[in-house]
Amino acid sequence: MKKNCPCCQQKTTVPALNQEELSFNCEHCNVPLQHNENQVLGYAIAYIAIISIILLTIGINAFITMTISIISYALIRHKIIEPFIDIECNKISEFLTDLELSAQKKG
Repeated sequence: MKKNCPCCQQKTTVPALNQEELSFNCEHCNVPLQHNENQVLGYAIAYIAIISIILLTIGINAFITMTISIISYALIRHKIIEPFIDIECNKISEFLTDLELSAQKKG
């Protein structure tokens, strides 16, 4: 999937959330990037809550409702929800890079 890099504003390839990569680099400016964790969690909670409430009002058992909503979220996340999740600069990687550069300047 291609998304705009927040630093250079060019299209870059973004790995899927289910891959093992927690952070990745922009193809153009080589800045460390990551998926916006707040949006990932927010979309998951919102989807699971809405589906659970709908199924509970229909009269389905709460355990079955939670199971259906969690499994359906896992199945549709890649195609429907991931395109809406933004990417952001990885603050920890930037901090460590800046710290390393400042240490090299002192040495």
